[in-house]
Amino acid sequence: MSSELLDTAGQRVEVRGADDVVRSIVAAAGGRARLASADRAALVLSIEDSREPFRTSGFEPVTRGAWANDSGEVVLESVGGSGFDQRWRVDVDGLRVTSRWRPSYRELGAARLLPARQHALRGQVLLHYPALWFAMLRGFAPLHVSIVEVGGVVVLLAGPGGVGKSTLVSRALADGARATCDNLAVCDGTTAYGVAEPLRLLTGDGRRAFHGRREQAWTQRVRSLPPELIVVLRRGTEETPRIRPLTAQQAARGIVAGTYSAGELRRFWSLAAVVGSATGCGPVHPPVEQIAMSLAERLPCIELQLGREPGPGLAELLKRPLASVRTGGVR
Repeated sequence: MSSELLDTAGQRVEVRGADDVVRSIVAAAGGRARLASADRAALVLSIEDSREPFRTSGFEPVTRGAWANDSGEVVLESVGGSGFDQRWRVDVDGLRVTSRWRPSYRELGAARLLPARQHALRGQVLLHYPALWFAMLRGFAPLHVSIVEVGGVVVLLAGPGGVGKSTLVSRALADGARATCDNLAVCDGTTAYGVAEPLRLLTGDGRRAFHGRREQAWTQRVRSLPPELIVVLRRGTEETPRIRPLTAQQAARGIVAGTYSAGELRRFWSLAAVVGSATGCGPVHPPVEQIAMSLAERLPCIELQLGREPGPGLAELLKRPLASVRTGGVR
């Protein structure tokens, strides 16, 4: 048995389990263990090598495959169809999530036939979802965005999956930029904390991921950044990129739509509702719209329609908006 400390979604997380299991969770966090501070981890994730079901004596059913008791404990069967049963316990010390791999024959077959899917689902269920839910207890909401500092300005890139956020972030990182995430963050309307996971790029020789991408470990990731400019990305069919201003409502809509259409969060919404309802802790639904509107009403917002072919990096594409923010310009 071993343990590692990780920093993700603004949380200090301790992961406990067999050596190979802990290594796989570290890989799901981008390949490197990161210490948030000297504080004790309030979120502890334990992966047990047991096929025994969790005891539900004294528990009451919440919904199909979920039971809860009066002590803040919830037992869940096959979270998100992953084959992992979990016991969640909320107490004064924080959140404790214990997982056991107990797949059905169908889930075991899917894991063997679709290893990329199972790898992604394993990281979501064992690490990302508990961290996201625990962040909700502290007033944060998950956002499907990239947060990168370019030319001295922290940019929030919003848009649906596949629009080009990761490619732009990776190019910016190669040019010396800083980033806290290229895919998922939690935010309270002021500061964004990245969800630790690998970069997923169309180039490289890392583990295979969805949509022809490969996983790459971060060389450097900062814990948090405060957004100063909102950029909603769109795929274009013209030769040259275009920029236009957005209202706060339009920008918030782009953030919300990108978040709810993200495949990485598809199973999270129902899990958050069940755990929130069963424990009586935190919201049963994260305040995505409220946080998005809070950001959009406070920050300058633009839409960047990319050209048909790969073109300049973010520093060049956003040259004028970045200069405006640096000089205190308004929308």
